[in-house]
Amino acid sequence: MPQHHVLLIPGFFGFGSLGELAYFAGVRALLEEHFQKAGVQVQISEVATLPTASIRVRAAHVREAVAKIAAEGDGPIHLIGHSTGGLDARLAIAPTASLPTLAKFEAYDRVRTLITVCCSHFGSPVATFFSSSLGRRLLRVGARYLAWALERRGIPLAFFLRLAHGLLWLWRPFRRAPNTFDELFAKLAQDLSPERRRELAQFFRSVSSDEALVFQLTPAGCDLLNACTAEPALRYGSVVARSARPSWRGFLRYFGDPYAQLVYPLYAFLYRLAARHEARWIPEAVGAQRARLIEYWGELPSARDNDGISPTNSQLWGELVHAANADHLDVVGHFGDTTGDVPAGDWLPSRSGFTLADFQRLWSDVAAFILGAAHADGAETTQVGAARTEQDLNDHE
Repeated sequence: MPQHHVLLIPGFFGFGSLGELAYFAGVRALLEEHFQKAGVQVQISEVATLPTASIRVRAAHVREAVAKIAAEGDGPIHLIGHSTGGLDARLAIAPTASLPTLAKFEAYDRVRTLITVCCSHFGSPVATFFSSSLGRRLLRVGARYLAWALERRGIPLAFFLRLAHGLLWLWRPFRRAPNTFDELFAKLAQDLSPERRRELAQFFRSVSSDEALVFQLTPAGCDLLNACTAEPALRYGSVVARSARPSWRGFLRYFGDPYAQLVYPLYAFLYRLAARHEARWIPEAVGAQRARLIEYWGELPSARDNDGISPTNSQLWGELVHAANADHLDVVGHFGDTTGDVPAGDWLPSRSGFTLADFQRLWSDVAAFILGAAHADGAETTQVGAARTEQDLNDHE
């Protein structure tokens, strides 16, 4: 059998890795395990995209990565995009797309599947806020401050990180399982070399210098993308999620975890932004999607349901591969597990109850979809996304 190629595409603020901090934590190992059990050879790689560059620029990086894979050998190609990475992948393989790259790719028949994970195909109200004057200023100032702090040579940053870690340890009334702060200090404070500092500073500088992506993720921006993107015949699949609604009870349950107590209000703020009802742009599920959602959750998601970043209904495109009770970062391994092969912090604390078993089931379904769809015709599933767009237009004429 020919070797299969799986390309992982990170989303907004995405990176392949920053030192030991991995974007797709534990995903590669799970996919490799399922392909090995199926007796299928697989090569898994990640594409390096720019954190907040425009979708057109990010898609150019994806096309270059796909073209390189196609030039180096035979075999089916499968794309998995998390968050904005799903939009990048859709545009990268659209035959009509004009992208800022010299890379040529014409072997569209080799791309057999595209799976999007928590991708805002119809936009997110969170982007609407951060594309405003206040939102852009907050994003820019925060990123520049972090870059400045990392570039200050006279400040013994590693010393202050270790000191802060010690103070936070004393803050806890009793010793609990390692949390996200422990992972952050272990991976940064222990190895904050000049190379690592430059790497992190460059990442934050790129965030502050190019914010073109933010507007393009608004419902209005994604509506234009959906109207202009012609899709090749392949099987589209989507993983969708909805997280727990924030509450004071959820905040109090994080007592003893200083990182979660600091970040939970941010999660609550983002959740409420994403819950803003924009029915004009974000349609509900149709056809087989509705049946699959009821199979997973026993009900259809409401217009307010989201994963803390993206509305759940906005994440549907093509066949429903999996539906999870999880937040936007849980699904790529950042749910606070410390027992797996790749421990990862819970960077967006939501108390959604997502566990290692849930993580394994999610990526098992993704692997099964890829293996089952490698030689399937994608015309039917491509029409599912188009049907939702057409239905939305008819409802609001």
